[in-house]
Amino acid sequence: MLLHNEKKTVRILLVDDHALIRRGMKGQFSLEPGFTVVGEACDGAEAIELTTQLEPDVVLMDIDMPVMDGITATQQIKSQQPANHLTTRILALSAFDNDTQVMGMLAAGADGYCLKTIEWEQLVAVIQLILTGGAYLDPQIAQKVARMLKFGALTAEVSESEIQQPILSNREREILKLIAKGNSNQEIANQLYLSLGTVKSYVRMILNKLSVDDRVQAAAMAVREGLI
Repeated sequence: MLLHNEKKTVRILLVDDHALIRRGMKGQFSLEPGFTVVGEACDGAEAIELTTQLEPDVVLMDIDMPVMDGITATQQIKSQQPANHLTTRILALSAFDNDTQVMGMLAAGADGYCLKTIEWEQLVAVIQLILTGGAYLDPQIAQKVARMLKFGALTAEVSESEIQQPILSNREREILKLIAKGNSNQEIANQLYLSLGTVKSYVRMILNKLSVDDRVQAAAMAVREGLI
């Protein structure tokens, strides 16, 4: 049992496909009293597994990742947790602020959305906020959401159709565009400076999201649905 003058250590799970970013954040948290990093994941699938195993208080979730993106991972983590009590909080921490990612993360149940340009002291404050059940949007993101709500009545039909479309990350759209141009996995890897294994993981995820069986069907859908 915690005494009244004792504070519970906040347990953090870092999710980012860049090891350097995870290492830097882990170092920062090691200097922050009351925080500890209990695990690291390099993709959404690993994030789901580690969240189940470690039960962290907060997941700092990147969005554009191989194997499984942060939107899908957030949705699955939230869907697996009971809604009647305070559970693991998920804070999106992304370098991007495009509408698709913002809408996707909020719809998936993220408790906040920060850009990676956020100052460290502010990030700590945001984490403490969402731990109490609050929510946070980066001011730049909040403006986007406000505009969406303002014009929501004018774009209701469009928004409804967009919800039916698969949510692809920036990298997935980039790879899908190269697939549509007829590039092989190796050619895509060479052009984007990725490993062949990483490209194969992206391609599997793209096929899964589009619910198609092969690259030809994916390319056809990309053109037909305007995904690229």
